[in-house]
Amino acid sequence: MNKFKAYISKSMTWQQNIRASIDIKRWNKLESLLQKWIDDSIKTDELINNYYLPLYFYLFEKKKSSAQKTFVIGINAPQGSGKTTLTSHLVNMFELEGINAISLSIDDFYLTRNDQIRFAESNLNVNVLHQRGYPGTHDIQLGEDILSTLKYPGSKTTIPIPRYDKSRHQGQGDRIEKHKWPSINLPVDVVLLEGWMLGFQAVKDLNDPQLKIVNSYLKEYKRWHHFLDCFLYIYPEDPEFVINWRCEAEDRMKADGLPGMSDREVKQYAERFIPAYKLYGPELYRTSPINEPYLKIKINKLRLPVT
Repeated sequence: MNKFKAYISKSMTWQQNIRASIDIKRWNKLESLLQKWIDDSIKTDELINNYYLPLYFYLFEKKKSSAQKTFVIGINAPQGSGKTTLTSHLVNMFELEGINAISLSIDDFYLTRNDQIRFAESNLNVNVLHQRGYPGTHDIQLGEDILSTLKYPGSKTTIPIPRYDKSRHQGQGDRIEKHKWPSINLPVDVVLLEGWMLGFQAVKDLNDPQLKIVNSYLKEYKRWHHFLDCFLYIYPEDPEFVINWRCEAEDRMKADGLPGMSDREVKQYAERFIPAYKLYGPELYRTSPINEPYLKIKINKLRLPVT
């Protein structure tokens, strides 16, 4: 029997089940490294031992048991929830254990600034489409091309990865010029693809005329889903947490000397996403965009798991 499966107990949390199946020396080694890697401002024993480590070992086992050469993990987590920091440490742990891993954000598939302006002009009556973020403001073909090459590289040995700079145009953002995109060596073993709306699926019987239009664009995102081999849904106890989290993220960007939106602008920007979380989140909780494996993690205001 697979050692990981042998320890599954319904009386234990998913974190406890995973910890019980992992060699203590291996766990302690990664724990000591996370203690060094993680910024003191967020570092806690709960973050490391009840979140990052069990999640890493969960994903490691899923990769290990998969027949896929390149294992693509989709992560839906709200804005400002720490998903970029999380995926960075997951990549570091994979690399330490000999697995070539990279992380991508669907943010890097946003339309260019000029295309976003044109898109907004074609949707003048849909306020949420006047800025980046909502379904319809991504370059679906670009994302599909990148994911296809990563998963099925064929004879290709490298791939340029798009990058989006949210600080450009006073915080309105723009895609970085292609000649500045970083190049990734192929093949890779693990791809972590994260995004606030990754996995959201179109719903029926909408009354809101603006969300009806958003809903129509959302159907195209299924073209990304078939590349995914595993899915994580990290969701907040209260969607309203996202407003403060997004403001904090903008403050950190400006503290690093980058231009950004004003406090009023970023608050208004974040508030626009709350209807989408409330509309699409419950359906994502009920129905995975892919077949198993699918893990759901609820987090509190401190961005720590409560389930």
